[in-house]
Formats: sequence, structure tokens, C-alpha cells
Amino acid sequence: MADREDPRDVGTFQSREDGQLHFTPETAASTFPVTAPTNATPLEEEEPEGVIPPSPLWAMKDRRHEQWPHLFGHPDRIRACVGAGDAAVYAIDDGKRHCMIGRRVGGTTDGCTYSLTARVTKDIYESLASGATDGRHAFLAGMDAGLSGIVESPGVSNVFDVDFYQHPEDIPAEYLPPAPFIEFAKDLPTADR
Repeated sequence: MADREDPRDVGTFQSREDGQLHFTPETAASTFPVTAPTNATPLEEEEPEGVIPPSPLWAMKDRRHEQWPHLFGHPDRIRACVGAGDAAVYAIDDGKRHCMIGRRVGGTTDGCTYSLTARVTKDIYESLASGATDGRHAFLAGMDAGLSGIVESPGVSNVFDVDFYQHPEDIPAEYLPPAPFIEFAKDLPTADR
């Protein structure tokens, strides 16, 4: 190795001092440029403060189908809390025809919070928001329901799957609103995909 060569400059990708990746000159025309974020994670995007707690927000973002950034703003953006206390259900948009709903189910003493999520039609969300249906019925009318674990730490957080529910009636009753927040004695096992 010559004195001028950097041991990090190996292969197609080369690291720079600022953490960004760039390509070797001979591959630049045939590759798509990749840059690392400077101060954001894929889950952060100008969220209104205090509308949705991190646990259900990150679980819903992780499970939603439409995760592409909006090129022309957020014309159909939904960030809502319907109800209060143990009956609170949070909602975010998931494309033009659907929303994700979520609620905090419980937590452990080591800082993991579990949130139930489901994908519902916009009609179900609007019915929930207007008070025509309650949170329990909104979850039972949903699809792609699952339980996610979220561990929040300063600077780094982790979202992981705990369970999936093929049918809404498979969701444990104690996870549905308005059931109280559960203090789990130990971590729940993670889901196998």
C-alpha cells in the first residue's frame, strides 16, 4: 500500500471524514449516489410537538405502507389523538385511502414501551375522529395489526416487532382501548418473521 492510500478507500464505496459515502471515479456513472443523514433518522420528519408520543408514532411509521417523502408538502397529512387516557388512539396518514392507528399498551421497567398498531381505511379513521365509533372497534375493523416494542435512549432508539395478528379478533382484549396501561414484569419475546 502506498503512503498516500487510505485503508478505508476499498471497493466501490469510499468513506469520507464527514461520514458520507462516495464512489470510486470509475463507477460514478453507473451507481446511484448514497448519502448518510447528518442529524435525522428515517422516523423523524417535522412532527408537531406533543401530538403523538414517540412509542406509538414510531411503531405506526415503521408499520405503515406509504413511507415515501412527500415531494410537494403534506396535503393529506394526519397526526391526531382521539380520546384521552387509556382510551387514547393516535393516527397518522398512510397514503390517500388509509391511516395507521396506534395506542400505548404497556411497558417494562427497563424503558421498553409496547404499542399496538393497525391499518384502517380513511372512513374508519373519520368515524373514530367524529366519535361515531370508539377505539376498540376501530382496531377490530383494521388490518395488519401488530404489537411493536420501542426502546427510547438519548441519541438512539429501537423499534422491533413483538407480535402480528392475522385477524383482528386475535388481538388480546387487554391490548385494546380502553384497557389500562400494563406494567410488564419482563420483556415480551420478539416476533419471528
